[in-house]
Amino acid sequence: MSNFQNDQAAGLRRIMAAPKPRVVSIISAASTHDQPRMMTNLAASIGNQGCDVLIVHASQDSRESGYGTNKLPSLFDVVDEGYSVANAVASSSQGFYVTKLMQKNQFNTSLESDVSKQVNHIFNELARQYEIVLVDAMLNENHLLPLKILNEGEIIIQLTRQPESIKQAYTLIKRICSQLGRRAFGIIVDEATDAQAQIVFRNISQVARRFMQIELEFFGAIPNDDHVSRAAKLGRTVIDAFPMASASSAFKQIAQRLDYKNSFDAGIKQASFT
Repeated sequence: MSNFQNDQAAGLRRIMAAPKPRVVSIISAASTHDQPRMMTNLAASIGNQGCDVLIVHASQDSRESGYGTNKLPSLFDVVDEGYSVANAVASSSQGFYVTKLMQKNQFNTSLESDVSKQVNHIFNELARQYEIVLVDAMLNENHLLPLKILNEGEIIIQLTRQPESIKQAYTLIKRICSQLGRRAFGIIVDEATDAQAQIVFRNISQVARRFMQIELEFFGAIPNDDHVSRAAKLGRTVIDAFPMASASSAFKQIAQRLDYKNSFDAGIKQASFT
């Protein structure tokens, strides 16, 4: 094997041995949406593809009970009250892990405060233990996500076909760009077929490109499917309880888009080391 091929093989092995974590914040633009249900189904779908997944509850809107983080200390409590990080993370029966960023009264803590900087460091170290971190997020009073690392990571806007949801999604994008500058966003359209979602995405992406000069990326559609609520009543995810349901297929497709390991695996299969 040539030196070049040796170097290439060693480089790819290093990448696979120590993957960089992906931090993906998902912000809901649908006021009536059950965000924990969507997040847990997505996390389970990603985990089903072989990734270690951590969900971080970082929203004042969605219920902590949906993640089972009610009794957990937050990552801010780790700094303020001396809890260990291990005490702030719990494993779920669906195969992923959960934690919460802060208590509700800590939500608007300045990103430049000492405690926020310490939590940002803890979050970064914690994220390195997982291959993908999904954050149930919302903007604080300064139109920013509540931690520096979240603003530097990927952001996906989840919306429905309802006019008020589309308007709210565009408003969220404008607010974030007003603070962070132009950047890309992902889009997930809920309660829609793929064809319906493509129409919504095409319309909002054209407006974003025309008036803000930013690009949006389509991550997928989640259809109306009562199998999701039926699975929830069983205390299970839809891919576990009803793997052939249309919602299960949708979550699997979104998970594949988010699962960066797939691209690494494909690259290794295509590379020749002989």
